[in-house]
Amino acid sequence: MSASFVSHQDVLPWCAMQFKDITLEDFQRFKGDASICELSFTNLFIWHSFDRAKFTIINNNICILITPANETPYFLEPLGKNQLTETVATCLKHTNKMSRVTESFIAKLSLKEHKIRCLRDQFDYVYETKSLAELKGKKYDGKRGHLKKFQKRHPEYTFVPLTKEHEAGAKQLFEEWFSAREKTKYFSKLAYEAQKEAIQNAFKYFNKLQMLGGALIVDKVFKGFTLGSWLNSETIDVHFLYGNPGLQGIFQIILWEACNKVYTQAKFVNLEQDLGIPGLRKSKLSYHPLRLEKKFEFFLA
Repeated sequence: MSASFVSHQDVLPWCAMQFKDITLEDFQRFKGDASICELSFTNLFIWHSFDRAKFTIINNNICILITPANETPYFLEPLGKNQLTETVATCLKHTNKMSRVTESFIAKLSLKEHKIRCLRDQFDYVYETKSLAELKGKKYDGKRGHLKKFQKRHPEYTFVPLTKEHEAGAKQLFEEWFSAREKTKYFSKLAYEAQKEAIQNAFKYFNKLQMLGGALIVDKVFKGFTLGSWLNSETIDVHFLYGNPGLQGIFQIILWEACNKVYTQAKFVNLEQDLGIPGLRKSKLSYHPLRLEKKFEFFLA
C-alpha cells in the first residue's frame, strides 16, 4: 500500500479501513508536538513487534491502531485536529476502545455517552532537565549522596556519548539486568523478548531515528547506558536506562550524567511510565517530577 493515501472516511466504510505499517519513511509525517511517549515515532517503530502499530488517515488525522500481544486492540488519540468527534466515532466503531489518551484530548470532546477510565500505571513522568542535572535542595540530598558514594568507589569511571559501536555491550548488559529480575512477576518472558527487540531496533536504526544517549564505563567495562530521542521541540523521551544491577548508585549516576552531558539541549526529560511496578514508581517519584502526564481510556457506554 502506498504511503500516500486519502481520508478513508470519505471513501470507505469504517469496516473497510485500510492500514499501513509504520516505517522509517513515515518519520517526518509523525513529527509534531506529542506530549506522551506512546505518540513518539521512535517508540511506535522500535516496539513494532510487540505493539504491532499500524495507521490510517481519517479526516486528515493520523489514527494509530495498537494490537498488543497482552491487550485488546485500541486506537491512540488521533494526530490532528480535524473533525475529532467524527474521527473518534469512526475509530470506536472499529475497536470500541481508545486508550493512552491525554487529559487535554479528552477535554476537547463530549464524552457523555462513554465510559472513561484513568490509567495511573501509564502516566508519564516529566522533569526539568536542569533540575535533574543540578539536584539542588534538601529534597535531593539522598540523590547527591548516591552520586558521591559511586564516585568515591569508582573514581576512574567515564560517561561518553552512546554510539552504534556500543551495541554489543548494551545487549549484554540488558541480559544481565533482566536475569536479576526475571523471577519477579513484573518481568515476564514476553517483556524480555519485547525489550530485547526494541533495543536491537534502536541500535540498528540509531542514526535514522536520531537517537542520542550515553554510556557508563567503569574499569574499562561497559556498565550502563541511557538512550532517548526527541518527543517534541523541548522534550527528550528516555526510552532506555539500564545499569549493572550489582553497582550501587548506578542508575542515579547514569541519569545525572545524561542530564549534564547528552540531554542538555532539552528543557524537559520524559522518563515514561512506571507500569505499576512499585519500585519503579517509588524511584520516579523520588526525583520529584515537574508533572505527570495523565492518561485515560474510554469506550462506548
